[in-house]
Amino acid sequence: MMQHFKHIVGLCLAFTLGLTTSAQADTTVITGGTLIDSAGTGPIADAVMVIRDGRIQAAGPRTAIELPADAREIDATGKFIIPGLMDANVHLYLNLDLETLIKYEGRYQDIIIEGAQLALKTGQTTVFDTWGPYPALKKARDMLNSGEAIGSRIYFAGNIIGFDGPLSADFREAAAAHVSKAMVSRLNADWEQDTGRDLMWMGPDEVRGKVDAYAAKDVDFLKYGASGHVAMEFITFSPRVQKEIVAAGHAAGKTVQVHTTSTESLDMAIDAGVDILTHCDITGPVKTIPEATLAKMVERGIPCSIVPITQRRLDAYIEQDPNQVMATYQGIGRKNIANMIKAGVSILLSTDAGVKSPLLMAESKQPKVDMRTELGEGHFNAFTALEELGMAPLEILRSATLNTAKAYKLDGDLGSLEAGKIADLVILDANPLDAAANYRSIHMVIKDGVVVDTDALPLAPVVSNQMPPEEAKE
Repeated sequence: MMQHFKHIVGLCLAFTLGLTTSAQADTTVITGGTLIDSAGTGPIADAVMVIRDGRIQAAGPRTAIELPADAREIDATGKFIIPGLMDANVHLYLNLDLETLIKYEGRYQDIIIEGAQLALKTGQTTVFDTWGPYPALKKARDMLNSGEAIGSRIYFAGNIIGFDGPLSADFREAAAAHVSKAMVSRLNADWEQDTGRDLMWMGPDEVRGKVDAYAAKDVDFLKYGASGHVAMEFITFSPRVQKEIVAAGHAAGKTVQVHTTSTESLDMAIDAGVDILTHCDITGPVKTIPEATLAKMVERGIPCSIVPITQRRLDAYIEQDPNQVMATYQGIGRKNIANMIKAGVSILLSTDAGVKSPLLMAESKQPKVDMRTELGEGHFNAFTALEELGMAPLEILRSATLNTAKAYKLDGDLGSLEAGKIADLVILDANPLDAAANYRSIHMVIKDGVVVDTDALPLAPVVSNQMPPEEAKE
């Protein structure tokens, strides 16, 4: 795999779209395309971008930028250039089926890297993993950062503070009966990292000590549960404990986000001082977010990482069973998103996506249309959902670029196509401001100033190549 990766890096700058080669050149220019920057006020036709040493040196109208004489050139005439896309909430290891947990124990980082490659292949140059096994996430992130592996840039939280691991009452408790207690304990510990449900029995000082210790680990940000995962209607931590969790994260220099699934847990988390509200569009089967809470979100500038689904997917849930959890919760969720857009809440696009097994998807009773939680597919469907709900085209782009970079305090390097920032961008064949479906028209992905050979990704699939028996025979 390492040899294959080096081969890709060596050839990527000679990849398609009229790219000229020069062994001595260390600068790339992109010419002729329409620049659509999330930080700008409108598209710039016949734009030029100069990339040197992985960062943007200049970007703007051709008439305002002098082209370096020794640069490689990408002719983007007729194309549309946007910042690299981001997903504010993914789970690169979302494979909690017992078969995968057993078969790939010790190799979860391979699935995480597969997920990062599926994300990168489809224009997501940066993703934020908000729940997963700490050891494997750290290993995968470090491999990507060192250049040992290729994939989307990863920032991760590890455990959701207050939740137990995958074979627990918070996730797949029933599966625990089919393996040894030793395995249950071992797997759960990889996720929990001493920040599980036990914290809910503790007072503010004890919880603060546990979170201080966890924040000292090599995680990029913190996430805690203000409400339950399976029992979504239950409040987890008291207001004073939540404030200590947030204070611990901030003292460690990390952003703090919250899992919230009810109107009251949402309001309590806002008062606790969190930086990001994760899937705050989900508030149960009946109640939408109160206007006073919406106003508080806007006044305090707290962004919401939403998980939008299309009307077509909601209709499929309703047709299957109008009373099922996904139909009722997602119906309210769409209303909440529309209300947040109208109120002016800062929206972050997210999907909760992971690497899906085609084999397990074929066996699932879930609707097969407009999947949200499938890496490489979910963000495209989310764009369409935001379009349906009335979000302005440029705001849709910002939800997956600059808004997310700002929320995670990374906008000094990421989120827009401004001079000095890391050269992460996507070149599209069609204008995304005309239709959200045009985000699918990916012509080229560039990360850290390097063209990605998207056709080669994922390099070593583990899960996404698991075909149903009838398809495997073909």
